[in-house]
Amino acid sequence: MGTDSSASLSAFARLISGQTFGLAQTYWTLYLIWAAMFFAVGSLLVAERDWPPYIALLALTVGWSFLLLTLVKRYYAGSDPGKALGRIGMLFLLLNLTNALATFSFI
Repeated sequence: MGTDSSASLSAFARLISGQTFGLAQTYWTLYLIWAAMFFAVGSLLVAERDWPPYIALLALTVGWSFLLLTLVKRYYAGSDPGKALGRIGMLFLLLNLTNALATFSFI
């Protein structure tokens, strides 16, 4: 029973470190999954004009982006991590803003 949990932890660790699918593919996939969930749930909340949960969802989105950037920083093995993080951070910011503005089309 102990080997099953350690094997799954090892698989999870390999996924998070980018060894399974590559660092960029892993984190862009994780980002896009959350962005799709944000758009679906956020659109429903905006359509119902339920603002407190929408604001909480926005806060979770920002937190998720920071978590992903922190993990990328931890596992990035390139020569200039600041340059890579700056670009990824800017893309996350612009995509989050675009996604948030798109949810407002349901008002």
